[in-house]
Amino acid sequence: MNTAQKILGVLVSLAAMSAIAGEGEKKRPNFDLNNDGSVTTEELAQHRQTMFTKMDLNSDGNLTREELVEFKAQMKAEKEAKKEAKKADREKDHFDREDTNGDGVISQEEFAASAAKMAERVDRNDDGTIDRREMFKAMRDLGGERRKGGDGA
Repeated sequence: MNTAQKILGVLVSLAAMSAIAGEGEKKRPNFDLNNDGSVTTEELAQHRQTMFTKMDLNSDGNLTREELVEFKAQMKAEKEAKKEAKKADREKDHFDREDTNGDGVISQEEFAASAAKMAERVDRNDDGTIDRREMFKAMRDLGGERRKGGDGA
């Protein structure tokens, strides 16, 4: 194997691992196919062959620069589509929680009740006001919920 082939092999491996990492939220490739706690050269070769097959978009047994670029674009588009679908689900869940009677609309009463419930939750010391510390804590908590996949409402 000459130097150019070795470099190409490394680049293809890096592109594959990058694409795999982008397949899902914080998903890591599993090279340990039999889950015995170690990765054999056979498992690594099998994984590389699987990735080659996925990236060889025209199934001609060769990878072109264009195929690698297209493969990465497809992985990015799939990741974005999943992200948008999760966002739409969170928005639907939020709406459904606000629409307490399930009639498909949020009335002024439901909207006000939701605001009152939120204020109750944020006013940690039950003094009827939301001070600066309570507001910052609520905002921090809301940010954490969003990172975990909730909508914080």
